[in-house]
Amino acid sequence: MVVLQQAGQIGRGRNPLTGLRTNFWYDQLGYLAISADVANGHLDSTEPVSMTGVSHYPRFYYSIVGAVARVFGLPTVTAWNLTSFVLQIMAVTAIGIVAAVLAKRWWVALLAPLPFFTGTFAYMQQADSWYTVLQAHAVLWGPYGALFSNNGETAGLCVGLIAVSALIWAWSGQRRTRTRVIVTLVAAGLVGMLSSFQTYSFLTFTYLLAYGAAIAAIVFVRERRKTTIVTAVLLVAVVFVAGPLIADRIGQLPTLMFGLIPAFPGLVSAIVRTRGLVALAGTVAVLTAAPQVLFTLGGMVSGDPFLTYRVASNHQLGIVSWQALVSAAPVLIPLVLVLVLAFRLQDRLTITLASTVLFVLPFLSVNDVWGANAEPYRFWIEGLLVGGVFALFGFARLSAQLTRVRAEGTDRAKNAPEKTILVAAVAVSIAIWGVSVPDWINSVRDGTMQASWNPSTERESAITAMAREGSLDASTGLLVTERCVDNRTAKVTSGSPFAYYHLGMAWPADKDAIDDIISARDAGTLDFEAMKSSDTRFVLTDSNCATDWESVYADRLERVSTADYGLSDGEVILDGTQGDGRITLWRVAD
Repeated sequence: MVVLQQAGQIGRGRNPLTGLRTNFWYDQLGYLAISADVANGHLDSTEPVSMTGVSHYPRFYYSIVGAVARVFGLPTVTAWNLTSFVLQIMAVTAIGIVAAVLAKRWWVALLAPLPFFTGTFAYMQQADSWYTVLQAHAVLWGPYGALFSNNGETAGLCVGLIAVSALIWAWSGQRRTRTRVIVTLVAAGLVGMLSSFQTYSFLTFTYLLAYGAAIAAIVFVRERRKTTIVTAVLLVAVVFVAGPLIADRIGQLPTLMFGLIPAFPGLVSAIVRTRGLVALAGTVAVLTAAPQVLFTLGGMVSGDPFLTYRVASNHQLGIVSWQALVSAAPVLIPLVLVLVLAFRLQDRLTITLASTVLFVLPFLSVNDVWGANAEPYRFWIEGLLVGGVFALFGFARLSAQLTRVRAEGTDRAKNAPEKTILVAAVAVSIAIWGVSVPDWINSVRDGTMQASWNPSTERESAITAMAREGSLDASTGLLVTERCVDNRTAKVTSGSPFAYYHLGMAWPADKDAIDDIISARDAGTLDFEAMKSSDTRFVLTDSNCATDWESVYADRLERVSTADYGLSDGEVILDGTQGDGRITLWRVAD
């Protein structure tokens, strides 16, 4: 699966381990800044690029990547890719094993990669396209659009799928009580831990587990079933009516917690049925999620300006449209078919799985309607992968159940309709999936999607060396780069503090001064007053830059060191001349 995901890189003669994909890479460079800080021994929760201020952004996974780089002596980008690839391999392996166990056929494991390549029919709306643009920056694309960046969302999806797969395995057969308890608690802990990986994958799997347990109780426990269902349905209506009011008065995070209210009636029954195991698992999940959640809550209560901005900016990212419905067909149709056949065969586990996904994923994908406004399109994208995996599990389970019924000697003719329905359902699902695959093929062929940055060229190495010679910590001053030197990539390779930050991630201590530095740099100049205010003491220049700061500011800068480089084939210097050159480190004169 990983090899196919990286087919576009391999086909272009690139090493997927050492390069960084540049399509939609603005956010990835911010996350990599966290890893670069950790790789260079900085573990504090500061804004990662400037290494000042405070960052409430989930950083545990990126810290793991940085630790891998530091322990094994790897470049940060290599550690980034390697860690993600390992998690993806583990996820698809877990899915394959569980699917094979459910189907009681070893070869079903080979189908595990299929959900990762599900498309959205974008190519039907526009030739050669592989994604659909909605409002603002909301997009609809297949799982490969979420996995190619190898970021915390990729990791969160992989860990979440491993946890859910383990849970389904533990509760699908005659497992020992001890095994079920251990697997359930570990899975709950992993899902809780995702709060410090990536917010949306954490919420996706938290809702899946909570509503999954609630729906399982409704399906497996007959007592008061109608009362529980009616109560849950009424509570769903309450969420849609009261959610926007809660969001306006209390905020986004309480609204997302309020979205779990409809699960409570079923959860009470589940707790009783499992003799408290569900409650214990919930406690474990809460404890592992608590550090990040409480840290974020503390920032919100204290009025952290970035968190206030972040919540206010999550608007017009909804997916309520005909495009979203049609694009989800490769997953929605198979899940509905699984549910119909599960009811015919009266297989309660499959009914639980299909019902949970068919409720939770659309519910989260329209969270803007019930007030949360937590980037609904992100849940839609994650739902496409999770829903595809659950559809695979459902078909696998049903095939085994149908075989079991026939093996028990039941009238063959009586079961013929179910067999026919299963074969037809699988055929229809595979056909729809196959029709969606051209999206993935287009993504592989798309030169922009497959564009990659090589952090190991002579020029990048020269920039890294000069940045590290200037400063490795905010206490020794920040750096600013000439316009043709990308300060974002320089941060990733060097781990040095730069007068820059990512607007949607965290803000530095002296944001206004750094904003002025960024504006001046973009205009090709230096703002020495803002540099003094933010303690920006060093400047990196390139002899190929068109702005020629070396000459313009000769009386304001003191040369510290230089490093020559040869420009690599295919390497392009933006806003400058192309050719060999020299990187120079300057200190701002007193």
